[in-house]
Amino acid sequence: MELEASGKTAPAVLDLSDDVFTLDAREQTPARSGASHARPPPRRRDAARRRGRAHPLLTSVLHGEIGTPPQPVSGIIDVGGELVWTQCSQYCRRCFKQDLPLFDTDASSMFRPEPCGAAVCQSIPTRRCSGDGGACGYEASTSFGRTVGRIGTDTVAIGTAATKSLAFGCRGERHGHHVGILRVRRAREDEAVARRADERHRVLLLPAPDTGKSSALFLGASAKLAGAGKNSTTPFVKTSTPPNSGLSRSYLLRLEAIKAGNATIAMSQSGNTIMISTATPVTALVDSVYQDLRKAVTDAVGAAPVPPPVQNYDLCSPKASASGAPDLVLAFQGGAAMTMPVSSYLFDAGNDTACVAILGSPALGGVSILGSLQQENIHFLFDLDKEMLSFEPADCSTLS
Repeated sequence: MELEASGKTAPAVLDLSDDVFTLDAREQTPARSGASHARPPPRRRDAARRRGRAHPLLTSVLHGEIGTPPQPVSGIIDVGGELVWTQCSQYCRRCFKQDLPLFDTDASSMFRPEPCGAAVCQSIPTRRCSGDGGACGYEASTSFGRTVGRIGTDTVAIGTAATKSLAFGCRGERHGHHVGILRVRRAREDEAVARRADERHRVLLLPAPDTGKSSALFLGASAKLAGAGKNSTTPFVKTSTPPNSGLSRSYLLRLEAIKAGNATIAMSQSGNTIMISTATPVTALVDSVYQDLRKAVTDAVGAAPVPPPVQNYDLCSPKASASGAPDLVLAFQGGAAMTMPVSSYLFDAGNDTACVAILGSPALGGVSILGSLQQENIHFLFDLDKEMLSFEPADCSTLS
C-alpha cells in the first residue's frame, strides 16, 4: 500500500511493508449523484434482505492516526481510487455525523494547508484554485459520491508505519455518506523505485458479511495464501491509457467467460476487461454481457421475472423459484476460475421476491466492475512483482 506525500521531487511513500492490519466491515450508503460508475440501489432495511438478514453494502475500513499529537481516523480501502481524504472540522460546512471526532487541523502542530502553487496541488486533475497563493481545493467523484475540500499535509500513521508529510484531502462538503478513503491502487512505473522489494506482495481480505466481524489486510512478506494448490492465478491487464489516468492505476483482469448453470457467456474482445473494486458494492457488467447473464439466470430459475420491489434492481423472480438459481463462475485469463455462490448475488428483497445484486450499464466504456459484495470470503493476493492476482475461497474472519 502506498500513500503519496507532498514534495517538489518524487512523492514520499508511507511504507506499510510486512504489516498486518485489522479491517472492519462497515455498511455504507451508496452515492445518489456524482459517481462515475453504475450506482447500486439505495439500501433499504425493510425491503432488501439477503437470506433473511439485512442486505448491507459492505466496505472494508482501516483505522489509523493523523496529526501531532495523533488523532484517530478511519478510511475505506479503495483498490482503484486516487484519493486519500478524511472529514476535517475546520472546513466542514455540510459534513455528516461519524463515530470518530472530525480531524481538527488546529490541534495538530504539523498540519499545513497546501497552496495552489505546490507540486501536490498541481498533480490533482480536479483541483480548484484561485491563484498560486490561494489554498488548494479539490473536487472529485467516487463510488460513494462527490468529495469537496482542501489539500493539506500532516503526519500519518497506520499500524507501525508512519510518515511526516503525507498529502490528503480535508473534506468539507457532504455528498454521499462515507468516513474517508484510503487508496491502494497500482503504482506508475516511475513510482516503482519508491517501493521496497519486500512490499511487492499485498493481500486484501474483505470481512465476512456477519455484523461485527473483522478481517485482515496483509502487506509485504506476510502476504500469502493459506491453501495448498487450491488457488487460482491470473495476470493483471496492462492498458494503453495515459499513465496518469485512473484506469491505468486500477487492478484490471481479462474476463473470458461467465458460466451460469448450463450456459456459458463468452466475452467479446471489446468488453472482456473487469476492474476489481472494493468501493463499489455491487458488480456492474457491460450491458451486452449483463443481458446474456440475465437470460441465463432467468432460464435456470424457470420463472418469468417480476417487477423489482427495490429501486434500481433489474432482475427479480418469485422467491419460491430462487432455489433454481445457479452459482456463477467467472473464468479469467490463464484458466483461473472464481465461483460466485448464489448467496453473494441473490438476496431476499421482500414481497416474496428475490433479486440479483448485479447490474448492467451501457455507460461503462467496455470495462465491467467486480463489486465488494461478490468478493466476500475470497482471499486475494495482489503480487505487484509478478503483476498477478491469486485468490481462493476462505473464511476471512478467521485469518490473522
